[in-house]
Amino acid sequence: MYLAAVDQNQKVIGILFGISAGAMWAIEVIVGKFLLSSLSFIQVAASETFFAAIVSLAYALLSGKSLKLKSSKLGDILLIGIVGSVLAPVAYFLGLSLTLAVNATLLAHLQPLFISILGFTFLGEKIRRNDVIGGLIIGFAAILITCRSIENLIALKFGNLGDVIILFATLGWAIVAIPGKRLSKVVESTLIVGYRFLVASAVFLPMLIILGQPIIESIYQLILGLVAGLGYIFYYEGLKRLKASQVALTELSSPFFTAILAYLIFGEYLSIMQIIGAIMLFMGLTLLAQKE
Repeated sequence: MYLAAVDQNQKVIGILFGISAGAMWAIEVIVGKFLLSSLSFIQVAASETFFAAIVSLAYALLSGKSLKLKSSKLGDILLIGIVGSVLAPVAYFLGLSLTLAVNATLLAHLQPLFISILGFTFLGEKIRRNDVIGGLIIGFAAILITCRSIENLIALKFGNLGDVIILFATLGWAIVAIPGKRLSKVVESTLIVGYRFLVASAVFLPMLIILGQPIIESIYQLILGLVAGLGYIFYYEGLKRLKASQVALTELSSPFFTAILAYLIFGEYLSIMQIIGAIMLFMGLTLLAQKE
């Protein structure tokens, strides 16, 4: 009975960590959107990386984890850092400057679909019936989210350039899930996060110097990196206590928080079609997370 109670408490804590990760990433989108009104998308992506690296590596040290990394794992770390924390964030913040915060958050949650496809293609993972059905539902949800209205759907107007760029960013994050999965078997997840941001920082720093763009101009840049780093920490703390599929579902709270904050701060709103699309997105991701 005691062990069952402890296990239940850990599950509740894991759920709270997952929801907290969703909240942090919602704040990340809002702060990023705000900063894009005065900074370039490269500055925003870089500042997030700098401070997220500090937060995640400090957390790893405070947790008593060794920062040593085998040289054989360096290739995967470099791939994750460059694709997942340089190219994808740059594309994401560029897309965010051209589309709504709500659109960006919802489209970013297509990542599990891309991961399933890549896992089947490169890792030989089995495609189940639920994966196919969930994938079709998610695909249709993406169409509803980007169209926003019946008129646009009839006219085949599928979003704007910003939405397309967000999808490329989402694909980038899905790509790094492959080397990330390899690394997670031999390296602590928090170290993977810390090193990916450290690699990205080493890329962004000379880039900003060459472009002549100031590294820090606003306190909100620090906040952006802080919430991004905390989002990853909360996610992995949840992962310690829950199954990966369960954490992924709790993290779906992110679009909910983003919708509220975007409406209050930017006056953005979800159309009826987007609300239907968001519900379908949740249904599709639930199917992807379930066992056959």
